[in-house]
Amino acid sequence: MTLELLHLWPLAALPLWLWLYRQERRSAAPLSPRSRAWAFGLRTALLLLLVLALCEPRLLRERRETFVHFLMDVSRSLGGTAAREKAHAFAAEAVRSGTIKEHAFLSFAGRPALESTPPQDPAVLEDDGTDLAAALRFAQAATPPGFAKAAILFSDGQETRGEVASLLPELKRAGVRVDVVPLSPPEKPEVLVRRVSAPREVNAEEPFKVVAEVYSNRETPAKLSLFRNGARVAEREVALRVGNNRFETTQSAGEEALSEFSASIRAAEDTLADNNHAATFVHSQGRSKALLLTDKPEAARHLARALRQEGVLLDIRPALGAPGDLADLQNYDLLLFDNLPATSLTPAQMALYATWVRDFGGGFLMLGGENAFGLGGYFRTPVEELLPVRCDFEKEEETPALGLLLVIDRSGSMNGEKMELAKDAAKAAVELLSDRDYAGVIAFDNEAYWVSELQSTLGKGTILSQISTIEANGGTNLAPALEQALEALRNSPAKIKHIIALTDGMSQPGPFEEIAGQIAAHNITLSTVGVGEGADQTLLQMLASRGNGRYYFTDQPHNVPQIFTRETMSASKSALKEAPFLPVAALPAPFLSGVELGNAPFLLGFVNTRPKPTAEVWLVTETGEPLLATWRYGLGQAGAFTSDARNRWAVEWLGWEGYGKFWAQTARQLMRTGALRHLPLALERKGESFVCTVDAVDAQGRFRSGVRGELQLVDAAGQTRKLPLALEAPGRLAARWPATAEPLHAQAILYDEAGEVLDRQFLTAAAGYSEEFLPRGVNEPLLRQLARETGGIYAPATFTDTRSAPVESELWPWLAALALAAFLADVAVRRWPQP
Repeated sequence: MTLELLHLWPLAALPLWLWLYRQERRSAAPLSPRSRAWAFGLRTALLLLLVLALCEPRLLRERRETFVHFLMDVSRSLGGTAAREKAHAFAAEAVRSGTIKEHAFLSFAGRPALESTPPQDPAVLEDDGTDLAAALRFAQAATPPGFAKAAILFSDGQETRGEVASLLPELKRAGVRVDVVPLSPPEKPEVLVRRVSAPREVNAEEPFKVVAEVYSNRETPAKLSLFRNGARVAEREVALRVGNNRFETTQSAGEEALSEFSASIRAAEDTLADNNHAATFVHSQGRSKALLLTDKPEAARHLARALRQEGVLLDIRPALGAPGDLADLQNYDLLLFDNLPATSLTPAQMALYATWVRDFGGGFLMLGGENAFGLGGYFRTPVEELLPVRCDFEKEEETPALGLLLVIDRSGSMNGEKMELAKDAAKAAVELLSDRDYAGVIAFDNEAYWVSELQSTLGKGTILSQISTIEANGGTNLAPALEQALEALRNSPAKIKHIIALTDGMSQPGPFEEIAGQIAAHNITLSTVGVGEGADQTLLQMLASRGNGRYYFTDQPHNVPQIFTRETMSASKSALKEAPFLPVAALPAPFLSGVELGNAPFLLGFVNTRPKPTAEVWLVTETGEPLLATWRYGLGQAGAFTSDARNRWAVEWLGWEGYGKFWAQTARQLMRTGALRHLPLALERKGESFVCTVDAVDAQGRFRSGVRGELQLVDAAGQTRKLPLALEAPGRLAARWPATAEPLHAQAILYDEAGEVLDRQFLTAAAGYSEEFLPRGVNEPLLRQLARETGGIYAPATFTDTRSAPVESELWPWLAALALAAFLADVAVRRWPQP
């Protein structure tokens, strides 16, 4: 037993005793000599006790008692129950014999958790992974103070997450002893596809081998199927031998830039189905290909025929076929929007297309039409960000002023996401208006309320801040709100007057036909928006029809901002200009060499836009508005053609001999260029991680200095992140990231010393099933190392531990209490009546 002082600096206060002594000698207090001696002694004791308390003394003693954690591996590789049964039997015997007193049970797989004693239906803990390090770290932290730390591990030692080897120094410093009871996986019939391998990159139509490796722990018949992009391309009956079985087939990538080849096995005797499928991805370096998304595929036939005649490979899809993931999009080098409204796409899709152009070098071109640019609802969307033009525009002086009144449902059913998106939509609509326009906002529940009275948009900030105050509450009564909107617009000086009404519910009864008739009679137009199945679609359709407006329905609240901006642009009657004009060259366009633009016939209309500062405007209208503009967006290029390519505005172009050449050369200008692929790159799975390595070598195989790089990763949810390619060895750069079951797409970009792009290569990988599903037996070397380096025993028959642990007792609370008692005694002595 020893005494330890945590702090020594309070001892510097001990000379204060001399000051106390001096004060006591000079004191004129009427105390007897005996009382004076008692008072001085008590004050001396008070000083000493306070100084010692501030030093935080601790009494240290040794206690020979161990707290044992039973760590039970319940991962899939052990079947979940074997470790529990073994651990509880071991613990019961040790408690009965008295070798273990204090203990706890901790189960683990992908993560650890304490279990109750006795166990009550323990939950499965991410059984597709094994993290030994997390379990040991948890046990170390959960051991109460004053006990020697020990753990008994029941596991096969096959870790798929974390690294126990890196934790060993920490366990040794903390004095954690680990005994290991090795457990073998159950002997059950198991067949699995260990891996599917193929070249990472091939040339189009080049034959190559796809190899499926199938493991079986017993001889059994099975059926092996090979799939390409989800479609079965081969199937055969096989006789599996014990161990690895290798099967080859010859395939080709065809026109697809990215192909997934997968293999599945079905056996007569098998236990787990999770490991019966594996896949690999093959990139094809074939001809560039474009994808045309259009509102009406039959209306795009003229453009499609012209591009194909000029040798451009082209696929056409309606809005419902728009790519929803990067795997689909990576098959193309150019994406064209032909009169495709933003409401036909999800925010995730629009963000994906922007990411594909910016980070993966894709090409993009938007064509004009009544559903394009601002008219299509692209204002303040990710697609507008990648365009070289803005989807709003400067109104001409002679354009009539617009009076816009927004009528927004604020009933209780609008609470949450719908209300926030409605407010965002209202703000976007107001922002589109010019300083000569007028705007107002009415919110309604059981009654109608002015959020922002109809006023000039010269001060938009006030209107926008007032919109933010709308909160959902109450019922739904649309009629009073429409009456107020009618009254306000009837007296407005605006030449064009428009109402947009939004609701998600069934309104209380009202004179709706009469109101709609009055709105039309005063040359006011009314458009309606129904959100969700609860909206009264019959009523809203009637109001829009009688009010000479448009009706919109969406069951996706995220479409509301696009509907509002699209409707605002349409109502302004200045975004769309329909009059014959000739294209005018604003800049020499090398990519249009050989196209005789001077002979081009009239175009009959276009969508008004504004060029962005760094955009290159190649063609303009006769009045100077942008017609054809491009710019670089990240690693890719994007373009905008504000007229169309169909038989509406370009009807005279369809017979022009330069029509096909113009569109083919514009498309090739924007298409993604092929990767340089000068440097050797490898992608492999190591444990539960992917590792990408690049060798920065020149043509002679010598290491290049000054090369740096990064990986741009896009996961299945469309989330992007960047990882540096760090220098791992001379001339070798590498990056590591966790393996995922879903396909993950990446682009490796290498830069030289001057910062120029030296190489760019695309990667696609999917981990498939976890290594937990691989039959690997007992990892005896790791388990023996763990026991040896922590002072434990491998495969113990019982548990014994003679170690002791220090127990600390803090003394400062007792000293502080004695100091308080000394103070009170000192006061009593000095106040006590003297004889």
